[in-house]
Amino acid sequence: MSGVTEIVVLHYPAERAENWALLRAAARTRGLRLVSWAPHLLGLWCADGEQHACYAGRPARPGIVIHRTVARFRGIAVPALNCLAAGGSLVLNHPDAAFRSRDKLLTTLDLARAGIPVVPTMAFDDPDGGNLTALDPGWLVLKPARGIRGEGIRAFGSAAALASAWRSRGERPVAPGYHAEREHYLAQPLIGGGGQDIRAYVVADTCVALMRRVAPPGEIRANLAQGATGSPLPLDHPAGQIAAAALRACGLDFGGVDMVEDSGGAVRVLEVDAWAGFAGITEVTGADVAGAILGHATARRAASGGGGQAVPGRAGGSGAAGAGGAAG
Repeated sequence: MSGVTEIVVLHYPAERAENWALLRAAARTRGLRLVSWAPHLLGLWCADGEQHACYAGRPARPGIVIHRTVARFRGIAVPALNCLAAGGSLVLNHPDAAFRSRDKLLTTLDLARAGIPVVPTMAFDDPDGGNLTALDPGWLVLKPARGIRGEGIRAFGSAAALASAWRSRGERPVAPGYHAEREHYLAQPLIGGGGQDIRAYVVADTCVALMRRVAPPGEIRANLAQGATGSPLPLDHPAGQIAAAALRACGLDFGGVDMVEDSGGAVRVLEVDAWAGFAGITEVTGADVAGAILGHATARRAASGGGGQAVPGRAGGSGAAGAGGAAG
């Protein structure tokens, strides 16, 4: 594989396989070789004066790493990826920034500090701990701070209705012994009655794809995964610049941005996702999002003076490589 740039993709190919298919196709057209790493096979060696990352039991230092389906592996993924970056690997996105963006509360704080318009938000563990009356006196949306693809989102006619529904569900079950960190929640006004938003995909400080999503009648969630339909928007729409600014504020190289337009026409950011899927927006807009991601990765690696090197794993990207990746 001399002369062929290799890119490790840390993910499970079977999870949201359509995104992997687009990355593989983009790699073939660019003469790149993609190598799948399964997140659960990451390791990290630590000793006096020595640390190095491992994959499948072997020390490894790939030239470029792009991580995708790793959210539940934070404990090992963040230190291992940071170790790779410290050793000279180009890791996209920066692991600390990527995991921070998964939390809608932390993202909202970062955006607000950067002066980017956001939807008014009240965060809490329990509604009694948050001042819900500070939000608009109409419909509210309740969402888990680390939810994805619209899962777990509910709408309530008022703050009192939200609080009542919360109390009626009873106490959260508490398991004896060790248990994972529990979820926190966000309440926001339901802008425009819900059911419509704008999704952008940004790569290297540029909005490369932009679409409006409209939910089916009676549905407030405008996610394509929940049955919404998309239509392309011109890249010079004001949402494109706001999305690019949101990615900068979150310290990300690429990712998805969800926005809404308020009653005055102002675009406000709902959330940013370093691991947002791009198959849907690619189909709607025809933009080569996967190609933009790979092009950015190779350009950054070339600018740093580095090159690819052979790495362990299963290949699945260049014209000569196999079709696969380790499934978890």
